[in-house]
Amino acid sequence: MQKDLRRRLREMGVVRGVRELATLPPRQRVAIEDLVPGRFLTTSHGRCFIAEETHPPSHYHGDLPLSAFLDLLPEIIARVGQDDALAGADLRRVCFLDTETTGLSGGAGTMAFVVGLGFFTNFADDFCVHQYFLRDPGDEPAMVEGLAELLSEFEAIVSFNGRAFDVPIIENRFILARTPPPTANLPHLDLLQPARRLWRHQLPSCRLGVIEQQVLGVLREQDDVPSGEIPALYRDYLRTGDAREMQRVLYHNAVDILSLVTLAVKLCQAFADPWDEEKLSGAEFYGLGRWYAKEEQLEETERAYRAALAQTDMSPDLRARTLCDLSYLLKRAGRKDEAFAYWQQLALESTDNILAHVELAKYFEWDVGHLSLAAGWTRAALALVESWPAGLRRDDVLAELRHRLERLERKASNRQDAKDAKKS
Repeated sequence: MQKDLRRRLREMGVVRGVRELATLPPRQRVAIEDLVPGRFLTTSHGRCFIAEETHPPSHYHGDLPLSAFLDLLPEIIARVGQDDALAGADLRRVCFLDTETTGLSGGAGTMAFVVGLGFFTNFADDFCVHQYFLRDPGDEPAMVEGLAELLSEFEAIVSFNGRAFDVPIIENRFILARTPPPTANLPHLDLLQPARRLWRHQLPSCRLGVIEQQVLGVLREQDDVPSGEIPALYRDYLRTGDAREMQRVLYHNAVDILSLVTLAVKLCQAFADPWDEEKLSGAEFYGLGRWYAKEEQLEETERAYRAALAQTDMSPDLRARTLCDLSYLLKRAGRKDEAFAYWQQLALESTDNILAHVELAKYFEWDVGHLSLAAGWTRAALALVESWPAGLRRDDVLAELRHRLERLERKASNRQDAKDAKKS
């Protein structure tokens, strides 16, 4: 009876692994090695398949040739990655890493069934993409052994969210295989955070696909597959042995790796020499200013904010935020007279932001000693807040402004009384 059940399940395509699919009708099985160029790697733990492709250094991915990465200064890469160890890396021994996994949430049970590595060859600067693919989960020990050998040749890693996702998954699989993870001590340039810093105020999302389309100039083919569908496609592959959808997954992974090269160049170029105002947008200059501010590089922060305001492509909201940040930067530096001009500009341009009105009221009260102008700006702020929707925030701000106005009026009255008394 069990044999009959196994036979019926096998006829339906339900088997324990890809190795047992050999008896399925040929039309139901298309092996990955018949679809993509590659080779089998034989290890002490068996074999695993590696898809391989090579691009010349002049190959353009988006707006830039791959060789542009080799022209970067390691010191700039270290600053972008906020890891001083990257400054000592040989750029020809940097590995671009991306994985495709059985789940998108990570965790000890998540397996990387594709580990894609991109790197430059030492002899010709060609760019190679090697994609370790699990034809069967039983091939993982062979994959781990092959990855351990190749990864040991590199001096640094570049990824996109790899620090939080890809690398921990790979290292977990190495630990389960009782093999020291070769990535453990490698300097790591994770491009996600730098990309967010530079483009979060310009793009609707900082997902790699959005950055590709709107910044890198990368257009994927129709054969691409959405990231969210990939785990289910691999489960289908294990059930049927049909690798045609896996060809699309490998294409997706290969484009991700090539995009890491172009993205790294874009970020490093923006950080290394941003002051050509035709190179960056207003939103990018603002993002760069915020980046410099976090590093307490105040001169560069001010320069970036001023460059942002010189652009004509900023949204009103972002322009107001830039005026606000620049004015506060000047105020903290003790340059209130310069901040005054930006508070005036912000008050003129913003119809619902009272920050500039309050700062102008403070400036005229404490730095100029002109109480009537201080009261005038406070009244203007009150008029704006009275148009806000009802709520606790409106009530609190109104109370604070009314208190300020009463104090200013009392102070002005006392000053006038003192003048009158002096005359008499």
